[in-house]
Order: sequence, then C-alpha cells, then structure tokens
Amino acid sequence: MPNLDCIVTNCIYNDNKCCCKGDIKVKGKSAQRTEETCCGSFVEQKDGARNAAGEPSKQIDVACEACKCKFNEDCKCTADHIGIAGKNACSCKETECASFCCCD
Repeated sequence: MPNLDCIVTNCIYNDNKCCCKGDIKVKGKSAQRTEETCCGSFVEQKDGARNAAGEPSKQIDVACEACKCKFNEDCKCTADHIGIAGKNACSCKETECASFCCCD
C-alpha cells in the first residue's frame, strides 16, 4: 500500500493531509502527463462538513486507471509514495496524481 500525502484540503475525506476514505481511485485512463490524471474519489467539502466514516491514514489502497503509469500494476498503484495535488479543487478534474510517471 502506498503512503499518501494529499494536499486537497477541501476534500471531505482529507484530514491533515491524510485520507479517511480507506481507498481512492486515480482516473486518467489515457493519461501521458500528471495533469491528465485526477482523484476520482474527491468530494468537495461544503459548510465545514467532514467524513466521519473512517480514520485518517497515511497508507491507503489506490486503484489506478492510468494505464501508462509505471506504478500501475493490474490497476493498482505500486508506488511507495503517492501525492494527490489540487489544493483549491472544487471538482475531481482539478486534482491530479502528482506521482504519475509515464512509462512511454
């Protein structure tokens, strides 16, 4: 399981740069650059609401659709560390997998 650092602080699952969801999905099936990926699990936080469903964790399961990423193995992320960027994101399209590395 990768260690996660998420700077998307306005996601309902973010708690001090950790994720409370338990697992996330990186989208960007045909991505060749970081900017073409996104966190498909992002949900915008509204009115200070937080997800109380899970405990914040640095280690998290990451499903990955980015077929051309060198860390994608059978649609799972095998990186030791993954970063999710998009500090002021209002939608998943404004986030990205900062650890994406094209194998082409």
